[in-house]
Amino acid sequence: MRSLRVILCLLLALLSGTIAADLPPALPEVIPLWPGNPPRFAEGAPPETVDKDFHIRNVSAPTLSIYSPPAETRNGMAIIVCPGGGYGALDWQTHVVYAARVFNAKGVTVIGLKYRLRPPNGKTNEDIQAITLLDAQRALRLVRLRASEWNLDPHRIGIAGYSAGANLSLNLTAHFDSGNPASADPIERQSCRPDFSVGLATWHWRQKESPFHFGKDTPPVFLVHATNDGLTGGAPIELPRAIQADLKQLGTPVHLEVFNQGGHGVGNLIPQRVQNGFPPAKWPDLLLQWLDANLAPTGQPWKP
Repeated sequence: MRSLRVILCLLLALLSGTIAADLPPALPEVIPLWPGNPPRFAEGAPPETVDKDFHIRNVSAPTLSIYSPPAETRNGMAIIVCPGGGYGALDWQTHVVYAARVFNAKGVTVIGLKYRLRPPNGKTNEDIQAITLLDAQRALRLVRLRASEWNLDPHRIGIAGYSAGANLSLNLTAHFDSGNPASADPIERQSCRPDFSVGLATWHWRQKESPFHFGKDTPPVFLVHATNDGLTGGAPIELPRAIQADLKQLGTPVHLEVFNQGGHGVGNLIPQRVQNGFPPAKWPDLLLQWLDANLAPTGQPWKP
């Protein structure tokens, strides 16, 4: 938690006045995801680190960071954002802080998920997916339990991710439950089903086939990808197309927004990209417009 506060303080101090003015006006509320050590805790883990580009590594104590818009503009929607980094790092500035800058201005609360990474967690791809799935499930449950405290609609809580974060978002979208009503922990009694899911430059170790097995009650899914992603690494566009085909077959609302440029950073909301001749990313507005047509009215759960 302390390292995350350091990141944010440095970020606000180092960014130019123009960009800093666009960022959320205050540091987020940061809370631990689990009481004490999380399940499958890595004993003897090295300390968490943050580099000059605000990439976080060696995460073993996951947290949530709540970026709330002003109370008068808050619309009740929340997006839990999973930053990317190949399950070995978290690009917090690019994927969480800038997302908060954009979505807070639209009345949407952004909640950054600092999930566990390899190392020190998990020796295989399957291990790290299983461990981070626990973190994502817990994040949805916790946000849903505290929705009224943060002025959120418990039926308008989604999850979004970039690259490996998209892998995690979609892994949760394929593996959620309605909670354990017999649990002594009120958080664990909550459903961890997201009300919508967003995959930005969705990645699965550069594979083209979808590893996700969705069910009939899968929530609406919005995908963003670039045709030139995967040409020099990254994620081939065949992956989101396979995901889209699977969801269409189930009758789940799904949309794939394809751009010809952007590569593996197609979803990034970096202000400097505009200054360097790149157009501003369009997907936040496209997502919100699509959700207006595909989510249930406020206060009601979506049903397939």
